[in-house]
Formats: sequence, structure tokens, C-alpha cells
Amino acid sequence: MPAGKIGNVKPEEMDALIAGNVRAARARTRLRQEDLADEMGWPRATVTNLESGTRRVTLAEAVQLCAALNLSLRELLHGAPQDVFDSLGFPEAQ
Repeated sequence: MPAGKIGNVKPEEMDALIAGNVRAARARTRLRQEDLADEMGWPRATVTNLESGTRRVTLAEAVQLCAALNLSLRELLHGAPQDVFDSLGFPEAQ
């Protein structure tokens, strides 16, 4: 795997993918950015940066986001190519 890539995806592409999935999940659950920020223990600006794709999340934060938004990690990464899931040890989705 080339350096700087996650499967066949560049890190900034993963950031954008996660950003869109967080925005969509927050909208579905009718949470405001302020609500998600409070749930995460973050300033609102952190949620804004995450949703714009300019802030990368750690694995620990991804787990916390999943809990706050009632998502699985697979749902948080929805739209990523299967090789990303393979690298995480996730079987192919049914």
C-alpha cells in the first residue's frame, strides 16, 4: 500500500467522507452542531471543522462519534471502498 493512503483512498478523501457522513447523521437525528459538540465535549468550532473535512478524527473520537450519533463504524465510513473495511478487518457488507 502506498504511503499516506488508506487502502486506495487518500487521507483527505477519508476526512471528506467522514465529514459528509457525520453531517448526514447529525441531520437525521436533528442534532445541532452545538448539541453534537456538547455530547463530544468539544467546542462547536471543532464540529464545524470536522464537518468541513478540515479536521481529522482519531479512532477514539470516531468511536465516540458513533455513540453520539448512534452509528456503527461501518456507517461512519459509509461510501469507503471495501479495501478500507478489509484493512480494518470488517467482512464485506451483506
